[in-house]
Amino acid sequence: FASLSVVDLKVQDDLTVTDDVAIGGTLTVTGDSNFNGDTATFTSTNTQDPSVRIINTTNDATASRFTFIKDRGGAGADGDQIGVIEFTADDSAQTLTPFARILAEVSESANTDEAGKLIFSVAESDGTTTAMTAGLVLEGEHATNGEVDVTIAAGVNSTTTVAGDLAVTTDATVGGTALVTGVLTTTAATVFNGGFASNANSTVGGTLITTGNMSISETGADNEKSITIAN
Repeated sequence: FASLSVVDLKVQDDLTVTDDVAIGGTLTVTGDSNFNGDTATFTSTNTQDPSVRIINTTNDATASRFTFIKDRGGAGADGDQIGVIEFTADDSAQTLTPFARILAEVSESANTDEAGKLIFSVAESDGTTTAMTAGLVLEGEHATNGEVDVTIAAGVNSTTTVAGDLAVTTDATVGGTALVTGVLTTTAATVFNGGFASNANSTVGGTLITTGNMSISETGADNEKSITIAN
């Protein structure tokens, strides 16, 4: 048939469509589905739509899954991209521009010693050229049990803000000036390769090493200036 219009269609076996199909109502598929095309597009003119929902109704503690699979058909390699989620919108010239991206990669592909990498990037610009730059990178270490390295921010002028307490359970190395406006408490060695300035009480439970200037300012109602080194 060049074209076929039906009100209700029930297929109990396989259905192969080699051309376009338009469905004006609800499509319900009770079996597995395979889509072999390159692009699947969901479009809506309604606000906050289209919406994609993945629902698990099983009465247990496990969740639904959204899985990216990269199957080369051959041996994998370090740096292989596994999956990308990209966020694109209009700029002021109505040019569709990527503004954010989540990328999963293979960090180490060696069999039985695999490690992964997850990169969160956002667009940043020098005023004329926009580039996608990683602001948060999580990378698992291979041949080292239980180690995941985290890189935050990009560029020496970037600012990382911690709204609550920051707990460092091992050594802390500061390459620039450390300005503390609250209480600084450490239980391990603290190394400052630049200056150290504190506007509040500082308690160091380990070794304090600074190769730059150290400044302790007024910290209390009595204008006390103190530094405490705890055993």
